[in-house]
Amino acid sequence: MFNIAKLLPSEGKFYTYLEQLSAEAHTSATHLKTLVETTDAGARAEAAAAITACRAQAKSISAEVTRQLCLTFITPFDREDIQLFSNYLYRITKTTEKVREYIELYKLSDLSDFTRQVEVIIQEADGMDNMVHALIKGGKPKQIIEKAELLDSLENKGDAILSELLATLIEKTEKARDLIAKKDIYDLLERVIDGYRDAAGVALQISLKHS
Repeated sequence: MFNIAKLLPSEGKFYTYLEQLSAEAHTSATHLKTLVETTDAGARAEAAAAITACRAQAKSISAEVTRQLCLTFITPFDREDIQLFSNYLYRITKTTEKVREYIELYKLSDLSDFTRQVEVIIQEADGMDNMVHALIKGGKPKQIIEKAELLDSLENKGDAILSELLATLIEKTEKARDLIAKKDIYDLLERVIDGYRDAAGVALQISLKHS
């Protein structure tokens, strides 16, 4: 039997998915902060496991977004934008888990060199949560633009930090293994930072299209 419900607006579930994806990215960032700041082995293990769990949950939500986009006739925003926004938020958690994997792969004990980039990621995660909330609540384009500009400025700050870290790394690191390990992780953290900038761009595009 034909189900007319599929033709009716179903905004709530997509709003919920985007909120959940942003929340998983935020939670992942919080655990990453714990991972690089604590020296307790048990706390690090718990944070690492939590990062993996966030990635798994975000992957499940992102897959559900794709499924529901195929099943739903009417969506609150263009389905291509919903899919792209979902993908960017999921990739943030995926790349964060990759940071965790590399830290374990290289068996690094002192993670203090990564705290500056992680702090930028925490600020971006806060900004993205606010941006998603404003978008869902029908925030005016000016509000969304301000949040997008904030995330863009944080990405620029991340670029500056990366340049400083690489300069110090090359100058002071004697062992090739340590240089390679830290550079790999710096680059991954930069990808997380860039991911928030990219996601903010999609959110801004959505807002402007529907203002």
